[in-house]
Amino acid sequence: MGAALMAGVLPTPAFGAGADVADDPVPLAPRITSNGPYTECTANDCVGQGEPGLAGMFTFRPNAADIDPETGKTDVTGYRVRLLSEFGAAVVSGAEPSPYAAVPANEGIQVLEVEAKDWGGRWGTPASFAFKVKPASGAVGHWQFADRPMDPAVTTTKDTATEGTERHDATLKGGAAWSERARRGKGDHALGLNTTKSDKGKAYAATAGPVVDTKGSFTVSAWAHLASTRSDQVVLSAPGARDAAFNLRYSAEHKKWAFGRGARDADGTTEVVSYGDAANPPTGVWTHLAGVFDTKRDTDKTNDTVQLFVNGRPQGQPVNLSAQAATYEPWSSTKGLQIGRTRADGSYQDYFHGYVDEAVVWQRALRPVDVREVSQLETEGGPATALVADWNAGPAVGSEIKDVSGYGRPSLSLSAEGAQLRADEAGQSVLALDGAQGYAAAQGPAVDETGSFTVSARVRVDSAEWAAKPLGYRGIVAGQKLAGESSWALVLTKFDVDVSAWSFERTAVDAVGNVTERVEVQADDVMGNFDTPLDITGVFDAAVTTPGDPDESGRLTLYIGSTRQATGPHGGLTSEAQGTGELTVGRGADGGSLDHYLPGSLDRLRIWSGAMSADGLWHVLEPGTAG
Repeated sequence: MGAALMAGVLPTPAFGAGADVADDPVPLAPRITSNGPYTECTANDCVGQGEPGLAGMFTFRPNAADIDPETGKTDVTGYRVRLLSEFGAAVVSGAEPSPYAAVPANEGIQVLEVEAKDWGGRWGTPASFAFKVKPASGAVGHWQFADRPMDPAVTTTKDTATEGTERHDATLKGGAAWSERARRGKGDHALGLNTTKSDKGKAYAATAGPVVDTKGSFTVSAWAHLASTRSDQVVLSAPGARDAAFNLRYSAEHKKWAFGRGARDADGTTEVVSYGDAANPPTGVWTHLAGVFDTKRDTDKTNDTVQLFVNGRPQGQPVNLSAQAATYEPWSSTKGLQIGRTRADGSYQDYFHGYVDEAVVWQRALRPVDVREVSQLETEGGPATALVADWNAGPAVGSEIKDVSGYGRPSLSLSAEGAQLRADEAGQSVLALDGAQGYAAAQGPAVDETGSFTVSARVRVDSAEWAAKPLGYRGIVAGQKLAGESSWALVLTKFDVDVSAWSFERTAVDAVGNVTERVEVQADDVMGNFDTPLDITGVFDAAVTTPGDPDESGRLTLYIGSTRQATGPHGGLTSEAQGTGELTVGRGADGGSLDHYLPGSLDRLRIWSGAMSADGLWHVLEPGTAG
């Protein structure tokens, strides 16, 4: 460019041309120089560097033709910068600004595009800089507990990680055993720490030596199924001689999940802790926990932080260790990774009671997006799901419907009036509901509702009884109580005489029970299948985020049979909702009232931990009802 320099007087003629101001061309493609770690791809070579999330530093300069050869001045005043794989662009000021940090979110070839701007605010020809990002390093340790041996004398579970050449198998001790209550569901196994041995429940698993250098950045994660909240209980730890370099645990004092780091390997040392946002997490459910220790890739201990993640969501802000503990010094664990206990004041303690599955360790600080992805527990067919509650009326007798999931949940107890077990055409029992007083209830919850879950009910709606209901009536098939509301519910609403529709809803309340948020997804069409069995399924996928709205997370999906219904544009929650108390079928809490009875019958209610895919749902629905 150069023909419109901001030098007080426009040069005549413009360098490179004899044009006047009106003919002043826009800036040419600027020069882009990498200051590392990424190098520019050539026609014959494109070497991967760095990793997703690691910033590349780039310097921008005007095109040589846009610089006056006599004065060295340019009319370039800034640059517009974008990574073509990302949304949005940044604007930087100055002809030769400070190095710009471009942060690639993904691996593979990335293209940085830069345009120069002149004094008149015109953008010029873009320049491109292509570079390749290496995949992030994988886990250095991964214990899936899926390798339950046929020989009971074998007590070792394999480390299935593939990063590096050294593997760290873990040995089960103190009565620890493989359990079929596993996060990946049927056919999988978890680490069972509900021992009845005489050594007072001191079950755990441990590797022979350290798995990760706790002096550098690292991330740990696991699925935890907490049996009780009576005491401090540690899921994962890395001990030294006297204390632990980290603890991923439940804190009985604060009644919260926690991720902490000992300031020093010494007795009585200060533990700097990142606590969960919510108190009183539910027991008897699967919860994904992760802890990130971040050194910011330097040796300055004053910016080291710890942060806890629960079900893929960051809990508060990263906690600075030096600010919380003046004695803090980064130190390396010298003993094996402990699964189910920790070390303090030189002795092992705080044994975990419940189940642990999918324990993973990385020698890097995972980004929030990475942790969220890990919490999905992806498999080839989509996110893994585990059937954690299954109330099947078919074999039921008497006044209750037992849970047959294998998790031993309380039975659904039938109400004294309006509910009874009755044989259907095939001779199987169904829960008959009069739509006025009938329901069945059990103590809930069955899942951690801040994470992903799926709920499915097979129901028949009595057409005659439903026709008698007033306009606006809401009949709840199943729901989990939360104060005077339902934290989740499968609902049939009567909008007009011949217009009724299914919906899957979630509701959040404040500390005193007032509704703060309610979201739903409705069926595409009106209800038409009265008096016949129908599967109604709601899926809450906590790992989905809404583009442009970082506060909104999760997505609700409704299925009628195995047909997915359209998901509304605001299917997520901006606040967490966790039900407590009564889980019911045939009625539910709404607006402070329980008078939302459903007339008809219910065959079965199932709940899974995890967001079931459409293919997964098709396979679990029984023949004849999947369409």
